[in-house]
Amino acid sequence: MSIRSQEQVALLTDFDPSSAYSNAYYTLYTNIRSSWEHGEQSEQSIESIHTAHTPAHTLLLATPAASAEYATAAANIAIVAAQSGTPTVLVDADPRSSSLQQRFGLNNNIGWSDLLNAQTITTKNIADALQTTFVPRLRLLGAGTTDVNTATLLSAKLGETITCLRAYLSETASSPSLVVFNSAPILAGPEAALIGAEVAQTLLTIVKGRT
Repeated sequence: MSIRSQEQVALLTDFDPSSAYSNAYYTLYTNIRSSWEHGEQSEQSIESIHTAHTPAHTLLLATPAASAEYATAAANIAIVAAQSGTPTVLVDADPRSSSLQQRFGLNNNIGWSDLLNAQTITTKNIADALQTTFVPRLRLLGAGTTDVNTATLLSAKLGETITCLRAYLSETASSPSLVVFNSAPILAGPEAALIGAEVAQTLLTIVKGRT
């Protein structure tokens, strides 16, 4: 495990698993999983005819305005999913205010913005960009190193990128998997709306006393 910095506060791994803080996230993930399985039951039945694996569920956490607690919520849902046995990828889709790599003690690496900027996106690109975290079954796709207009690239490459990410997980995971997106705030630009139109499920995150 990497040495964690002060920026990594409030991750679920820092708390007693039986604490109220932890239980709240486990309850939330249980509700997400229940609606996920109910909503995709017919889709999975159809796709099982064509593939031996269940496609990954995609989830966006959106927030009206910038807040440090927002990225923490996305990270903790991903941690709970992984700890519950679900192969999970956490995507930092907010290059302008990336923080998830620091929270997990990882170095800057090829990530989200680099994939969007690539001429072609393949499952090998996805595999090279994913980083292993200190939580078993949880990998991180960081914000990336490319300084580009992500809104413009999202319009052109988002669907292809998510399709390729799901294909990679379908090929490599032996059980239903989850992709959690942490995007830029809704009021900061069109990114959240564009991602929300492509994923299977969107949750609006609000902060008590601030939103």
